[in-house]
Amino acid sequence: MIVRPGRHYLLLEYVAMCTHCRPVGVVGASGCAGGRRRPRGGTPGILWLYVPFVAVTNNAVIGMALRYIEANPEERDVLRSLIVLALHGPPIVTPTTTPAHVTCRAALVSPDWRVLQTRGRAARDWRLPGGHVDAADQSLLGAALRHLATQAEVEANALIPFSVLPVDVTPHPVEAVPARDEPEHVHYEATFLLRVADRALGQPTSPGVAWRWVSVADLRGKLGDKLRSEAKA
Repeated sequence: MIVRPGRHYLLLEYVAMCTHCRPVGVVGASGCAGGRRRPRGGTPGILWLYVPFVAVTNNAVIGMALRYIEANPEERDVLRSLIVLALHGPPIVTPTTTPAHVTCRAALVSPDWRVLQTRGRAARDWRLPGGHVDAADQSLLGAALRHLATQAEVEANALIPFSVLPVDVTPHPVEAVPARDEPEHVHYEATFLLRVADRALGQPTSPGVAWRWVSVADLRGKLGDKLRSEAKA
């Protein structure tokens, strides 16, 4: 068997004994006569496995989750399902993976512990910059930095990460979108904490980019509690 990586799939060449015993998903194999098995070797066939190639592997996500649990043992139950899915499922960072996949966002804080929020042209709410992981992203932190650059025009060389591990991982349910044939699923949102030397970043130049600084006191939920705890440390 020969494995040839494609951009979005694995191409496996195998030896087909007969068309009747050909697995589902196999294309390009010539058939046998009347379903009789060929003697040795058979004919070459092609099995296309649509397994997206991503730089951030499931093993990398599992490693992140285990280290996160070490730092946050009270959240082990939250991460257990993510680890199981990553162990036994398709690429867990791919946006089409269901019932859940990983997304990333950046919590950028200033020296006086104000947090950067962004709002796109079509968005209603202010939120932390973030989104899905791309196949080319080399790490989950890299995905968060990319979203920060595209959504807030803040480049990575101006930032200092607090850690290569996320400060928070929280599952968020996402409603189904029938128009896009997208089922209900869950985003495991990994939030990375970064700091910048000052808030004088300059105003965004793109018309679709808007951002503001808010106090950590205004952030709700588990992430807000964690950032307020970090601010007091």
